[in-house]
Amino acid sequence: MFWGTRLSFRTYNPMASPRIKLDPQAVEAIARRVVEILERREFQGRELVDAAELARRFGIERSWVYSHAIELGAVKLGSGPKPRLRFDPQIAARVLRRVGDGSAADPPARSGKRAGQPSGSGGSGVRLLPINGRGENDPPPAA
Repeated sequence: MFWGTRLSFRTYNPMASPRIKLDPQAVEAIARRVVEILERREFQGRELVDAAELARRFGIERSWVYSHAIELGAVKLGSGPKPRLRFDPQIAARVLRRVGDGSAADPPARSGKRAGQPSGSGGSGVRLLPINGRGENDPPPAA
């Protein structure tokens, strides 16, 4: 600095700076790259689980998860006729909260039975239909 000299400080004005002209191909390339970076960031912190795990976490039937896959935000892995589906538990939780509020179809609670276990078995307390015309409370046939 020199004594007796006033310095003037100019503020940055983007409108006063020289303009850069980009051709449409350059703009398109920049836009594609921005989308690519944003998608990569989005998937990095995203947890995806299969239908069985989602059903286990939320205590609902796996078949309900599959029948409401679109609503639950399913992500298709592959492009074949039956691609594997994965679900983001955070998105599913939001959908299931709406279900709890009564604004969507209620998910069925898990039955607790394992796959392959015949229905009606176990101590569910439900009376079963009689086999061969006899119920458990019918009197024995007269001799």
